[in-house]
Amino acid sequence: MSFPVPPPTRLRHAAPNLLAAAFCLLFLLEGLAFIPYVGLQNDEAIFAGTIYPPPGLFQSMRIFGHTRFPTMVTSYAGTLKDCLYRGIFGLFEPSVWSTRIPMLLAGAATLWMLFVLVRHLAGPRAALAATALLATDASFVLTNCLDWGPVALQHLLLLCGLLLLLRFHGSGRVRFLAAAFFLFGLALWDKAVFSWTLAGLVAGAALIFPRALRLRLTRRNLAVAVVSLLIGAAPLVSFNIKRRLETFRGNARFSSEDVGGKATVLWRTLAGGSLFGYLVRNEPPPVHAPSGNEMEALSVRLSEAFGQTQAGLLPFACILALALLPWLWPTPARKPMLFALIFMVVVWLQMAFTKGAGEGAHHVVLLWPFPHLFAGVALAEASRRLGRAALPALAAALIAVCGSGLVVLNQYLAQLVQNGPTTVWTDAINPLSDYLRTSTARRMVAVDWGVINPLRILDRGRLPLEQASAEIPADAVFISHTPGNEVLPGGSAHMDALAQLAGRRPEVLAVINDRHHRPIFQVYRYVQAHN
Repeated sequence: MSFPVPPPTRLRHAAPNLLAAAFCLLFLLEGLAFIPYVGLQNDEAIFAGTIYPPPGLFQSMRIFGHTRFPTMVTSYAGTLKDCLYRGIFGLFEPSVWSTRIPMLLAGAATLWMLFVLVRHLAGPRAALAATALLATDASFVLTNCLDWGPVALQHLLLLCGLLLLLRFHGSGRVRFLAAAFFLFGLALWDKAVFSWTLAGLVAGAALIFPRALRLRLTRRNLAVAVVSLLIGAAPLVSFNIKRRLETFRGNARFSSEDVGGKATVLWRTLAGGSLFGYLVRNEPPPVHAPSGNEMEALSVRLSEAFGQTQAGLLPFACILALALLPWLWPTPARKPMLFALIFMVVVWLQMAFTKGAGEGAHHVVLLWPFPHLFAGVALAEASRRLGRAALPALAAALIAVCGSGLVVLNQYLAQLVQNGPTTVWTDAINPLSDYLRTSTARRMVAVDWGVINPLRILDRGRLPLEQASAEIPADAVFISHTPGNEVLPGGSAHMDALAQLAGRRPEVLAVINDRHHRPIFQVYRYVQAHN
């Protein structure tokens, strides 16, 4: 029995799609490898404050006069993610897996959207190059998997909106314009710093596509875009009307301090190494934990073979693309490259001169995926001008850059296996949750930062948690990090001083270790001191 063979042209057309799907699958596998080694982090789990007690709500609004709908968790972050996870946690048991897999899927969708976008702008070769670079970028993988920015929905809404704008440009149908700006509004509600992204998009469109912009910039279209944006961002708009622009008054502060330091963070994030020392420990534990399985052992061996590399080659690929730009000026690559370059410059300058912004990877990755688009389009277009050497040259460049990204990812995994995560990402949060579940205390007081939100998720809000105050209740147990692991030093000492004034002293009930036998948490109560 014989099977029909698809025509070669059909296979050639399908091959880029299949490769792009393979990169999406690779991204998912990379993220899944990290989930069991990293504990839930406070900011990653902040959305739980509107789902489970104790309430961490910043603002809510009434629907139909009686039902309260949460709208904002901070002055700059909305509850879009909270709404999504209400449904997810209704279907799946709250855990580190059900928290992270949805954001991984959002990252995979972002990859696919990038492929579709760049294929439209610069062809399938450039689309595959950009997708490969993003799928193997350690910063993208980790910030989407752990999503403490949050950034995963920001990326996805941006790419979906851009594709809808392309549909609008090609068809002139207003519904695509309305849908695009509604998604941009949702992204603004999700996190107000999406305003940086909007500024970058407007600058890029005005400078690189002025003719297309003038063609579509009618009063009706402008009105549709503004109204759709405001509808998507309605909770944020309502909050700022009631609070007199608190989002901007409280967060948008100009500062020229440490611009050089922020440039260093930009470079390290592009290279994939900015999370060493923040997510994973660089120092080994006092007691070395043996590798528990073959995958862990293989990761450690590969780390040793590659010299424990903590930086990839993506920044150099971007520099090479910038150097190639004059050579590629007459080609179709010029406009998408210039658009990406302008977007990155405008967005990063806003970070660089905003107080408290641009100092961590979760801010810098809001430039993504435009560095990958910039480098991917440049490498693909340059390869077309090399004749027979085109595909081998492109493949060699991508193997070098993507391979270096995979090496950095493996180094993160190897250090998690050998050294474990840092205190704010500690896997000791899981045994802490198990211990507290057995406690009969009527009140559980978190003394340090980073305790309540992860426990909210792990225990579905069943624990009687509260943040420490000046009160020392007799029926409470207290939870803090052990000495040397405090996130906000001095909290435990302050509580001890208050207790001493009341004639009481701490009595440790349990010390909770991480996977590498480091004491991370202590649970204690205050008892009457005896003279």
